[in-house]
Amino acid sequence: MWYVPAAGAMLIIALLGFWYLRRAPVVTEKDSILLSDFVNTTGDQAFDGTLNRALAVKLGESPFLNILPEDQIRETLRLMDRSPDERITATVGREICARRGVKALITGRIDALGSLYVITLDAVNSRTGESLARQQAEAASKERVLEALGKASSKLREELGESLRSIERYDTPIDNATTSSLEAFKAYSLGWDQHRKGAELDALPFLKRAVELDPNFAMAHSTLAKSYSYLGEGDIAAEFAKKAFELRDRVSERERLYISAEYYFDVTGEIDKAIETSNLWRQEYPRDYQARTYLDAAYYAYGQYEKAIAEAQEALRLNPSRAYCYSNLAWDYMEVNRYAEAKAICEQALAKGFDHISLHRLLYLIALVEGDAQAMRRHIESAVGKPEESWMFAEQAATEAFSGRLTRARALLRQAAEMAERRNLRERVARIAADEASIEARLGNLSQAREKVAKAMALAQTRNTIWREAMALGLTGDVRQGEALVGDLARRFPKDTVMNAVAIPFLRASFELQRGNPGKAILELEPATPYECAYYGVLFLRGQAYLKTGSGPEAAAQFQRMMECKGSGVNDLWQALAHVYLGRSWALAGDKAKARRAYQDFLALWKDADPDIPILKEAKAEYAKLQ
Repeated sequence: MWYVPAAGAMLIIALLGFWYLRRAPVVTEKDSILLSDFVNTTGDQAFDGTLNRALAVKLGESPFLNILPEDQIRETLRLMDRSPDERITATVGREICARRGVKALITGRIDALGSLYVITLDAVNSRTGESLARQQAEAASKERVLEALGKASSKLREELGESLRSIERYDTPIDNATTSSLEAFKAYSLGWDQHRKGAELDALPFLKRAVELDPNFAMAHSTLAKSYSYLGEGDIAAEFAKKAFELRDRVSERERLYISAEYYFDVTGEIDKAIETSNLWRQEYPRDYQARTYLDAAYYAYGQYEKAIAEAQEALRLNPSRAYCYSNLAWDYMEVNRYAEAKAICEQALAKGFDHISLHRLLYLIALVEGDAQAMRRHIESAVGKPEESWMFAEQAATEAFSGRLTRARALLRQAAEMAERRNLRERVARIAADEASIEARLGNLSQAREKVAKAMALAQTRNTIWREAMALGLTGDVRQGEALVGDLARRFPKDTVMNAVAIPFLRASFELQRGNPGKAILELEPATPYECAYYGVLFLRGQAYLKTGSGPEAAAQFQRMMECKGSGVNDLWQALAHVYLGRSWALAGDKAKARRAYQDFLALWKDADPDIPILKEAKAEYAKLQ
């Protein structure tokens, strides 16, 4: 039998206890950590901001460390009556920690010693100043600084208490996780700062410079994709998102999940894969609010609004310092007609100082529902002089068209297009032209519609514009050219869930209606049935088809359901015209009382409409026959 003397046993116990204390984590997964700005004593501005961003990437790949998000840091600075862009010194950092209940503050420093560069990382207890962990690394040249920082950050994670198993799994070399080019990372950091503020046009030159310097810089491609997407340039965004996806094996696990979710959602349109990826992301990084925002977007695209609401609520809980976490939840509430809750969320965000265009658009729509013209003007004025002003012009144009004020709608759309053109947003200009073509066609102005759709097609034929152009062509009776565009859509986006389940069936059904085949149009719409309340144009078109088959009650049911599914479409022209078609449906069914009410609702809505609009003339004539 193995025997240990009493004294030896005591020594072993003491050594084991010492080892245990050394291995006990100094922070836990519940403890927040704040990263302060690097102190740069080298005099080389290439390191300013760059090392902070690189350290955030390296520590951010850890599922163990709970790094305080930038948005929460900036919000705290505002509460401290400081600029949200102020440098986070050790002193400022400790005050932020005190306000946020953050346990540890990590400071960084870079010094030049002859030809060497020394990186020092210090983690201290933010309340007591007690040292929790410290690492140093040397770089033999400027080009090796990022590599040295990566090694130091990995060792710091171990010293803070993260398991070796976790570090081994989530520890991508920094030249893969970011880039080996310090100059490229500097450009990326400057671009990221602008992107974080929502200044997408200002972000583009820096981000483009980053990918020029390092074409394999995956996250620079991904951020470019997001910036272009927010600007409404979907095809350009897709190209950068696709490139980032091709490079996804070169990034950290967290970034790989982000890039993959972005690719499946924004490039291929594979909603199921976006959900699968985002669920995996949520499991591996349960504190990452972005996983929830992608789940929210995916469920929203499916029209599963209650699921979307649950994910948006969790994203907001995880990061209440991000404007779009509020607006996403508000849009979800809008779609289920919970306007009061949507308004409360938006006002809560504005009270926190989040002056974001999406919040004002939502509140503008809610003010329209409430009949508050003064509030509508206030939210329109909030966008004056800003890059997003064209979006508010388009929103106003939709409201004017909804009320039959077509001359005013045309003027606003012209202003929106001119603003987008000045910023070289070609796809955005094409989308405005395609939308205007659709408005003109639905109102019966076919020659104007043909002119606008030709302009749109000459400007761009992208994922966001082709289906709009095809719809306008169908409404003008140009089925042959419309079918050619639909064939192009089917070839280019074979995996896109919404495109193949909703948009393409809708377009093919509209072509069958133009050919005089309403029964076939109803069959074409069958794949879109599960999504019809989310994409209620399906209900409108089916109602038209039933009208042409002589089925008045069935047609009325479609238009009635469409109006119940209104959601955020409070200024959608389809909703206004549904009253006319509902009147036609009840007249066909022989119920003159219901038909008269429907026409009366439309004529009240269009009381200030331009008098020469074809569908208004038709509605007045049809109503007169019911008297």
